[in-house]
Amino acid sequence: MRLAEQLLKANNESRDALHVNDRGYSYQQLLNIANNIMGRLSQKTRSIGILSYRDITYFASVYGCATSNRTFVPLGVKFPIERLVSIVQQSALNTIVVAQQYADLAEKLSLHLPDVTFIYIDNTESEHYATPPESLEPCENNNIAYILFTSGSTGIPKGVPISLENLQSYLDYMTDYLKLTHQDRVSQIFDPTFDLSIHDMFVTWLSGACLYVLPEAAMFAPGKFAKKHEITVWFSVPSTAAIMAKIGMLKPQAYPLLRYSLFCGEPLPVELARKFQLAAPNSQVINLYGPTEATIACTHHIFELEREYSHCYIPIGTCFSHMQMALNAQSELLISGKQVFSGYLNNPTKTRDSFDVIDGRRFYRTGDIAKYNHLNELEYVSRLDDQVKIQGYRIELSEIDTLSKALISNPLVQSIAYPKGAPQFIALFICGQADKNIEQQLMTSLKSKLPSYMIPKKVLWLNDMPLNSNGKIDKLALYAMLEKE
Repeated sequence: MRLAEQLLKANNESRDALHVNDRGYSYQQLLNIANNIMGRLSQKTRSIGILSYRDITYFASVYGCATSNRTFVPLGVKFPIERLVSIVQQSALNTIVVAQQYADLAEKLSLHLPDVTFIYIDNTESEHYATPPESLEPCENNNIAYILFTSGSTGIPKGVPISLENLQSYLDYMTDYLKLTHQDRVSQIFDPTFDLSIHDMFVTWLSGACLYVLPEAAMFAPGKFAKKHEITVWFSVPSTAAIMAKIGMLKPQAYPLLRYSLFCGEPLPVELARKFQLAAPNSQVINLYGPTEATIACTHHIFELEREYSHCYIPIGTCFSHMQMALNAQSELLISGKQVFSGYLNNPTKTRDSFDVIDGRRFYRTGDIAKYNHLNELEYVSRLDDQVKIQGYRIELSEIDTLSKALISNPLVQSIAYPKGAPQFIALFICGQADKNIEQQLMTSLKSKLPSYMIPKKVLWLNDMPLNSNGKIDKLALYAMLEKE
C-alpha cells in the first residue's frame, strides 16, 4: 500500500493529529487544511518548496504533499537568502508555499527568483471540508518524496532526494518496530530541514497518534513541556538530553509516562543514556543511527541499564532487517538496501564517489569509521573526513574553511569541532596578526552565507599554523591549544 493510502487509512478524523502553537488539530482538520493548500496548486505542480517553520502551514503542506504524491522541499527560514536561492534552483522549484508570517522573507527571495510562484497561506486557512485534490500518480520522473540539503565541501549545499520507496521502506519497518497507538503523544523538536523531523510526522500519523510540537520557548526546558502534555514518545539529539541533565531535568522518575526515548544525530554517551533511563524508567532508550542518504536511520540499539558498556558511547547497534552493512579496508561503514538513495541531485561526480560495489551490490559510503564489538554490534568510532554533527546537523568543516579563506584572502584557516565528544561547537583558527576588524567582517559575512549552527563560536589567531609530518595542518595540535584555553 502506498504512503498516501496508508495516511488516509490511518486518519482518525475526530482524534487530534497535531498540537502546535497551543492548539490542537484533528486528523480531519489537518486533512482539510492540507486539501485547501494543495487545491491552490496547479495540477502540473509536482513539487513545492515550503517556506515555513513548525507551524500548521508547514505540517499541513507536508501532509498534503504525501497524500497527493507530491515532492516537498523544506526551506529553512533561518537560512541566508543566497543558500535558499541555491536550494530552489537546484530543486527546479516553480512553486513555493509560504506561511504568512514569512511574507517578508518570501518577498526578498522573489527578487532572486522572478519565475517562481509564491503562494501565501494564512494560518487560519479553512479547516472545514475541502474537496480533495486529484492525487498525482507517481511516475519515473516524480517518485521523490522529499529533498533535503546538506552541507557541501565546495560551499554549495548538496541535494539528497529521498524516493517514495526509500521512505516507505523506513516507515514500514519503524511503524512495525515501535507499534505506536492512537493514545501516544509524540514529541516534535527537530527543524524541518533535519531528516529526523520526517520520522516525527509520518511515524506518528501512520499510527493514528498525536504530534506535539515544542515551541521555541520550550526548547530551553523541554522537560516541562513533556510533563505538561504527558508525552509518551520522546525523540531528540543527545545534546538536548545533555541540556536537560545540566539544568536538573533528568531527576530519577521524572518522566514515568514515557514509553520510548529515542536518540539520533550524534553519538549517545553511556552516562547520558543512563541518566535518561533513570528519569524515564518505563521507557526503552533506543539509539538510532543513519545518514540522510539512507533515509533517517537504519540501525538501532536498546540501552540496557545493568550492562557494562566497554565504549564511552552507546553502540549504534544492529541494522534493520531489510538493510545490509559492511566495513571496507579503512573501517568505513558502508550501507546498502532499499532505504539508500540513488544519488545526489544533479551531481553525478559526487554520486559516483559516494558508492562502492561489492559482489554486485551497491553500498553507500557513510564516511563514518565503525567497528564490531564482541557482541557483533556496530560501534561508531569517528569520521573518515572532516564532517561533523553539531546539534544534530551534519556539517562539512571544509565548507566553512573554503568560505573563510576566500572572504579574508588567507589560505591558512582551519575550523575544528570541539570538544571531541558531544555537545560540540566550531572553533576557527586563523594564521596571521590578530585583527578584530577583519574578524568582525568575517563573522558578519559568514552569518550572511551559513546557517547559525555552522557559525564559529570561537576565533583564535596564530602566529604559526602547526603542521604535521605530512605538511598538513596538525588538527591534534589545534585541539591541544583549545584544551589550554
